[in-house]
Amino acid sequence: MFIRSYFLRERILISQLRHVAGNGRFINFISNRQNFSKSAFIGSWAESKSGRIDMEITDPNIDADGLNAVFGSLYHNEIEIDLEKIEGTVAAASYIVLDSVRERCAEMMISALSTDNAVRYYELSTSYGLDYVREKSIELILHQFWKILSVREKLREVSHDLLETILTSPNMFTLEGEYDLYQHVLQWIYMKENPDCNHDEPNEQFNSNIKNFFKTANSDFLLMKYVDIISKIRMGQILIRSDTITTIKNDGLIPIQIVDGISSQLWFSLLQNEENPKPLEMSDDEFFETCNRLGRSLDSFPKCWRWVGYNSGVDIMLHVNDYSVCIIRNCLNRKTPYSVNLKSAHVLHFRLVICDFKGQISFDTGRTSWAMKPDETKTVFRLNEDISTPISVHFQYLIHKPIDSSTCVKKYVEELKAKNNGDVEP
Repeated sequence: MFIRSYFLRERILISQLRHVAGNGRFINFISNRQNFSKSAFIGSWAESKSGRIDMEITDPNIDADGLNAVFGSLYHNEIEIDLEKIEGTVAAASYIVLDSVRERCAEMMISALSTDNAVRYYELSTSYGLDYVREKSIELILHQFWKILSVREKLREVSHDLLETILTSPNMFTLEGEYDLYQHVLQWIYMKENPDCNHDEPNEQFNSNIKNFFKTANSDFLLMKYVDIISKIRMGQILIRSDTITTIKNDGLIPIQIVDGISSQLWFSLLQNEENPKPLEMSDDEFFETCNRLGRSLDSFPKCWRWVGYNSGVDIMLHVNDYSVCIIRNCLNRKTPYSVNLKSAHVLHFRLVICDFKGQISFDTGRTSWAMKPDETKTVFRLNEDISTPISVHFQYLIHKPIDSSTCVKKYVEELKAKNNGDVEP
């Protein structure tokens, strides 16, 4: 776009200021403050000998308000920044290379950072190189992704690349488990494929629309388009209950061949783990790429809970009270709906994290391990007296060697590409 009226007004102002300052001293002043003015007014640009500057701007974020604010800061040595229109100010300041304004924008964005704007600020800081804003934004997104998932308007803002980054990060904290992530990926795909959908619909209607969409959509096309996302869902942690197997087969996104292939891998892995007497050993990278990802939000203490699923017959419970957080291997002392494995010892590889309501980490074990005996309890944290609810508890763990379900998804897609010469119609 051409910003002519703006520069006409500025040309008049500059002429007035040149007259007041005398001998172009004001022009020299602002030219010394940033490179754009130096080139335009006293440098080698042709415009330096003209009273008019025309600019062709292709960045859609740059608008007249942003330019007014940024150039005005040169004259008044101050700037008023509207966080609701921060994109225009950051874009304009970046365009004319005014680092002082960029830094001030970054400071304000970090001060105002919340789950409501974290995705927006992440994308903006990525586009314009505000590295510290980007770092703090992705940190908050990862720690409170479970909150973003619960708000459709926020979930639809997440880009393809950002979602892939989130799902592969060891610091992505969720509630419930992998099946919850899968359900929200379905929502995300539906909203990306239907950008005009009403995300404010009641849950029952919205979920019905999703179900109908996947029934009629070309699943092979969607699988190829979103393979980088779908392959990051750890399907081996979902297909451990008969009801979730049935649900996923009926959803229409994951082909039955993939579900059956992963189920076969799971069964073979179960036999191997039962027959292998050696404790599981793995690197940190292997752990974080394949571990179970679980979580829960707590509004009060004490609480004791488990997550549903077969879990190789090992029943693990978490207990939180006012002063401690404990992991329990439950075998005989309590009701045991899942515990059928009574081996004398299992090595539990785990990381347990507690976050406050703002997403700041209060406690973090890091990746560690514990040789747990039947009905043994391990105190993981001693809580401070000043800890307050709500908090969120996030548990990443492995007991047995896991499978890599992404291989089944990627293999299916590669075969699909070969069969269709790399192209599948919607």
